[in-house]
Amino acid sequence: MDFIGIEEIQPYENIYEYKIFEYDDVIELGNEEKFICDLKFIQLNINPVYKDRGIDETVGYAVVENLCKNVKIPRQDIEEKIKKFIIQEIPLINIKESSINVIFSLNK
Repeated sequence: MDFIGIEEIQPYENIYEYKIFEYDDVIELGNEEKFICDLKFIQLNINPVYKDRGIDETVGYAVVENLCKNVKIPRQDIEEKIKKFIIQEIPLINIKESSINVIFSLNK
């Protein structure tokens, strides 16, 4: 496990929000030195009409916001670690890693 997250509870279905931190042997959630980004994952389920046509793959969009400027991890590695985090940590999600699209937003 490379990243650990604090889930931000919100009222919408199929949208998951986390504060992402770099995992360490000592877990210090909220430690600004370990902060990586804010993550919003949006899961798009297939309309039942199209399931009958053989399309059954769920797609997801991971929006990375407020990426810490001091992160020493290459962007491509962050993308891969975000995908692994989503697959491992979001409950009841059944999605392939290749079906997750990571989008880096401009910092606000």
